[in-house]
Amino acid sequence: MYRLMRKGVLFAVFCMMLSAAVPAPADETSHAAVPTLSPFRTAVRLKLGDQLPTTAFLDQAGKPFSFADWRGGYVVLTFIYTRCKDARECPLTSAKFGQLQTRLGSSTHLAEITIDPEYDRSGVLGRYAKTYHFNRVELLTGDPNAVMDFAAELGVSAFADPTYGFIHNENTVIVDPQGKIAEMISESSWSPDEIQSVIAHDEKLPSNPIARLDLALSEAAVAVCGNSVEGFSGLLDLGVVLIIVIAGGWLIFRFARIIARGST
Repeated sequence: MYRLMRKGVLFAVFCMMLSAAVPAPADETSHAAVPTLSPFRTAVRLKLGDQLPTTAFLDQAGKPFSFADWRGGYVVLTFIYTRCKDARECPLTSAKFGQLQTRLGSSTHLAEITIDPEYDRSGVLGRYAKTYHFNRVELLTGDPNAVMDFAAELGVSAFADPTYGFIHNENTVIVDPQGKIAEMISESSWSPDEIQSVIAHDEKLPSNPIARLDLALSEAAVAVCGNSVEGFSGLLDLGVVLIIVIAGGWLIFRFARIIARGST
């Protein structure tokens, strides 16, 4: 029992140190009119291996779209909204999708779904696409309730705030050629190289194992320690934490020796 308690305390300390080592991400907010949609949804959350819903969307050109149209190729999708002003959130995600469109093969499709469908209609999304020079990224909106139900099924909730606009969680999803969910990345610090490596590995192609490990560490940190370490960037931050732990242990050892000498 003592050993279990000690391990629990040490693990809690590790998470606190990890939280301290990683800057807390700002809330994803925008000073905008508060939408009227309820954030509370009855949708059943999907899990790995589940089929992606064939929700009806509209793209940035106003044309009907369904993810069923992309069967046979990999899909990477995420959630944004155009009025987000925090450069470390939606704008950063869109910038990374801009990199993905030049790094992934033509058989891999990219999509960003708005979590502000009442405001982000096709015309707004079209202007947003030009801002990020998208030529392979579909920006999707549609019936507001259907769009937000789709987001809820993938674990994304958007809460309106009268001061800040939107606060929402992250989820970047990789879908396999059969339309099944292959990966869900519930943190925002992923890199294009990591996404590219995951897809290449799934396709049995040469890939970067370090990038896959980095992504796995980031996901594990968020899963175990919670959203306080959502900015955890895998190997780099793990190295920082290990240095802190080693330095702290060395200082405790030195103080203990000094105290022991003084008591003899």
